[in-house]
Order: sequence, then structure tokens, then C-alpha cells
Amino acid sequence: MINGMFNALSGMIASAQKLQNSGSNLVSLGGNKGTFGDNPELRPDLNPTKTSKKVDISKEMVNQVTAKAEFQANAQVIEAADEAIGTILNIKS
Repeated sequence: MINGMFNALSGMIASAQKLQNSGSNLVSLGGNKGTFGDNPELRPDLNPTKTSKKVDISKEMVNQVTAKAEFQANAQVIEAADEAIGTILNIKS
């Protein structure tokens, strides 16, 4: 049961990382215009020497929805294990 909780926690961390990566990819599309001024060193969209990463918006949105579902499923596993442990402790006492 404890292994299941640790596995679910690891899954939640991985899902959160996927969501963060996808969000970062989507933000990079906008180039944070206006945030860094006109400095080409800080604004990749103004620096023609840097190659820009091609981001597929639909793929990133699917990744976000998938990561959210994975996170929620792992959270439910942890809730179920917590409830089972609580029940066992109540029976024991």
C-alpha cells in the first residue's frame, strides 16, 4: 500500500513536470514580448542567430490535458490509500 502511494506521488511529480514543460513551450511562442525590452540577448525573438524551437500548439494542449488527467488519477490513488490506512488504524484501535 505504501509502495502504491510512493508510485502515485512519483506520477504526480512527473505529471506536474510535463505540465510545466508544456506551459513553458507555449509561453516561448509569445517570446515574453515587452518583458525584457529590446535587448536581443534577453529576447530570443529578436536574436536571429538563435534557432527557435517549433512548437505545435495543439500537441501542447493535448499534453496539458493528459498531464492534468494523470495528476488527478494519481491524486485519487493517494486519497484511496490514505482512506484505507485510516480505516486500518481505526480497526486496530
